[in-house]
Amino acid sequence: MDNQAAKTLEQRVQDLEAEWAIRNLVSTYLWKADHRDVQGYIDTFAEDAVLDTEGLHFDKVGFVVAKEHHGREDIAKVFSECIAPFPCFMWHLGHAPYIEVHGDNAVGRWGWTAVVNIPNFGPMEAGGIYDDEYANTSEGWKIKKRVITAWYSMEFGKWNENMFFGPTR
Repeated sequence: MDNQAAKTLEQRVQDLEAEWAIRNLVSTYLWKADHRDVQGYIDTFAEDAVLDTEGLHFDKVGFVVAKEHHGREDIAKVFSECIAPFPCFMWHLGHAPYIEVHGDNAVGRWGWTAVVNIPNFGPMEAGGIYDDEYANTSEGWKIKKRVITAWYSMEFGKWNENMFFGPTR
């Protein structure tokens, strides 16, 4: 953690402004994902961003998805093919954020919960962690790297010990 006592008041205010910009960025990411807004979703990432989805355990629900996606174009492709087409209810919640700002870069960790109702699969709940790196670009704060790890997935309201992954990374 930064030594706050060594920072000027102006630097501390800049860090707070950056932290709130990042919180709004993550809120926008969640909102745009839930509304299948591909362009809005992609705009939350830096041009050279990395999205690591290995920890989502797509294989357990029958999806074959690459483990890492590099750059906005690749991220847009996987979102457009794997998330946007599903005609289902989807609601992501971000919680318990921890954000450290280091000038024009920052790191963060968020808990997440997703409630979805997928046709032919039913209502599901999943949750886990986002481990993030952020960069302050000419377009504002963007996600530079996101590592998504699911800790559990279950039929909504029904705990299933076989679908509890815990912290696996």
